[in-house]
Amino acid sequence: MSGEMEIMFSLAGRMHVLLRREFNRIIDVEWMCADAAYAREVVKLAYSASSDELHRLAERVEEVHPLLPHVEYPAAPLRPAAEQKYMTTLR
Repeated sequence: MSGEMEIMFSLAGRMHVLLRREFNRIIDVEWMCADAAYAREVVKLAYSASSDELHRLAERVEEVHPLLPHVEYPAAPLRPAAEQKYMTTLR
């Protein structure tokens, strides 16, 4: 459990820095680790940003935070295999 909280604390710290740059808003890192409702709001704020890194951090917070329900993201659809030119032998 302590390992998860260390990871969560470092993710929240990185989000703090990026949200301050993006929106000039600061967040309470310790409160984000302790309160699920606050963490959910910070994640929503991160998703509203145009930063890809904030989006990745928000996804990671949703995976790691022990108080949030874990969200399963659908896998990217597989592309159909390219049409094979030679089926059995070369000509």
